[in-house]
Amino acid sequence: MSRTRPRAVTGYSMTEEPPVKEPVLVAALARGLAVLRCFSPERVELGTTDIARLTGLPQPTVWRLARTLMAEGCLIAGDRPDRLRIGPGALLLGHAALTRAGLGDVALPLLREVALNFEASVSIAQPLRDRMVIIQRAEAPDILRVDLHIGSTLPMVNSSVGLAFLAALPARERTGRIRMLEREVGRVTPDRWPQLKRGIDEALTQYRRTGFVFNLGRSHRDIHAVGVPILAPNGRPALALTCGAARNRMTRDRLANDVAPRLHAIAATLSPLVPAALARDPGEVSPH
Repeated sequence: MSRTRPRAVTGYSMTEEPPVKEPVLVAALARGLAVLRCFSPERVELGTTDIARLTGLPQPTVWRLARTLMAEGCLIAGDRPDRLRIGPGALLLGHAALTRAGLGDVALPLLREVALNFEASVSIAQPLRDRMVIIQRAEAPDILRVDLHIGSTLPMVNSSVGLAFLAALPARERTGRIRMLEREVGRVTPDRWPQLKRGIDEALTQYRRTGFVFNLGRSHRDIHAVGVPILAPNGRPALALTCGAARNRMTRDRLANDVAPRLHAIAATLSPLVPAALARDPGEVSPH
């Protein structure tokens, strides 16, 4: 019996409703997750008014979602009675993901070796909508430090790790991702999109030519970095890898000739360990 292949879903703006014709998506769950994504190291505590502004959801909806998430332990009261923060229920979910045996355990000593050899920081990140979530990281002792750690996120649109993932996607899926990025950027700072789009186009050209993507001061003016994708066994990009350091230590030639080949070697080592779920085409739906 044949089945109609569903439309590929590459991501939604927080203010968009999931397609009503897609039977496997639950809009209420998506809204609840959107509420949790509002919290970050920079936004530790938020009020419901803040959450409504960040998500574009009506205030009464946010209030009901917050009450439900509090009942499940995913949100707790903040230092002030009108503020909320992430609760242990959500932290347990993150801990389960970040301590998964396998790829992360194998990767850590490899990342440490590169970090020490190049006096740099090295991270593996996983895509989540318009961001890249760091799932493993190593740093040399004496480096120019930025506030990044496991669980931190980087923008897909202009980080080396995000652009490397984006560049390795199949053309149709990449087009969908870029449209999603344009919506997300346009929702906050529409005037930035033309410049960001030029950066994406340059990264795609560079990746086709070299297999890696530079970030020479785009995210942080004093840091130079290079990113490469980590492909799953089926050839699809699932994760990405980046290495960066102070620009006076990390020249363009050093990134291209020394660092990028080492990152490619690590990516090849990790590729067989990528979980099948991370390598699935977003248009695939489990036939349950």
